[in-house]
Amino acid sequence: MRPEADVRGLTCGYVEQVETTHTPFTRAVAWFSDINPWVLDAFIGTAFTVFGLIGLFQPTDPKFDFRDPNALAVLLALCCSLPYFFRRHAPFAVLVITTSALVAMSCFTFQSNVQSQMLVVAAYTVGAYCSGGKRLFSILWIAAGLIIVASVGIPDATGANILLSGAFYFAAYAIGSSFRNRRLLMEQLRQRAASAEHERDEEAKRAVADERLRIAQELHDVVAHSMGVIAVQAGVGAHVIDKDPDEAKKSLQAIAATSRSTLTEIRRLLGVLRADEHGAYQPAPGLGDLGRLVDDLGGAGLPVTLKIDGAGDDVPPGVDLTAYRIVQEALTNVLKHAGPARATVEIDYVPGAIHLVIADNGRGVNGRATDGGHGLIGMRERVGVYGGTLSTGPAPGGGFRVDAELPYGEAE
Repeated sequence: MRPEADVRGLTCGYVEQVETTHTPFTRAVAWFSDINPWVLDAFIGTAFTVFGLIGLFQPTDPKFDFRDPNALAVLLALCCSLPYFFRRHAPFAVLVITTSALVAMSCFTFQSNVQSQMLVVAAYTVGAYCSGGKRLFSILWIAAGLIIVASVGIPDATGANILLSGAFYFAAYAIGSSFRNRRLLMEQLRQRAASAEHERDEEAKRAVADERLRIAQELHDVVAHSMGVIAVQAGVGAHVIDKDPDEAKKSLQAIAATSRSTLTEIRRLLGVLRADEHGAYQPAPGLGDLGRLVDDLGGAGLPVTLKIDGAGDDVPPGVDLTAYRIVQEALTNVLKHAGPARATVEIDYVPGAIHLVIADNGRGVNGRATDGGHGLIGMRERVGVYGGTLSTGPAPGGGFRVDAELPYGEAE
């Protein structure tokens, strides 16, 4: 499976998990919150204005000494209802204006039962949408209004009724505060989900880049080795074709075999980029395949002595592949740059690590080509992935030496 598919799967799973946390209640709240504020406030303001005026002019019980409504009463009633057209856009101003108008109606003994119920919505709105000092001032303003009304007295309300009204106002404020906290929490969850999805996308891009880098390193090692062998064999064949046709034929056969092997490895590497998850590809090479590598290089004119100390049964596949590529790259460099030479490969399996030494007796570092290749850089990157060490340089007595150590576990 491609790495971007893996990460996108994790992203979708995470987003689905966040979405499934929404209950029907929270979905209903979200739907209600999506209604245009102006439309909702216009509906509330219109309803409050109509019912407020009806309540002002409705007949009253003769035992309550209310004043007959006049122009001032209508003006105060409109001051109690019209501000609700701007309820969510100016909740603090709406509460201050409506509370002041309601207190004025009570002090002038105009009938204000309907207007007193409107204040519940204003208290809720302040709790839901205001912050900071406005919240505290709104509570104090409502409390001051209740104290004034209780001191002046109104015909149809006792002290207990006024306290009960105050309890309703403060309860509405508390409910509004609860909804405010829930709304802020939902906004934070949405932001976190969006941030997490963005991080998953970035992780997918990084995974793709890492995979491309790995494939590039693999292709470099495979192609560099194969082209080196082919170049040497082609040179040998061209040199002996007139004098020794049989030797030239062997060189051509070696070139054909190397080409087929290289094509097989390239197909395996490029296969990971395909979407077909059921494709069968050859396993990656490892140190167990060094015998075949040594034989190929021997046929190309580079005798190689292989020495192995210990057993690598517990070596992870990734470390095994990295060790193989380091040996392959080092021997390819010997074949291309060292001239007539012999090489030695020593593999030492120590507890928790592999120690590699690749040395030759060729022309040494001064004779090596410096064409800006990436072989040594690739080896250092591979070793760095596993926290290992790599040293390269002239060998004592001549030639070149590559010394690498790849840890893969705790030493016993």
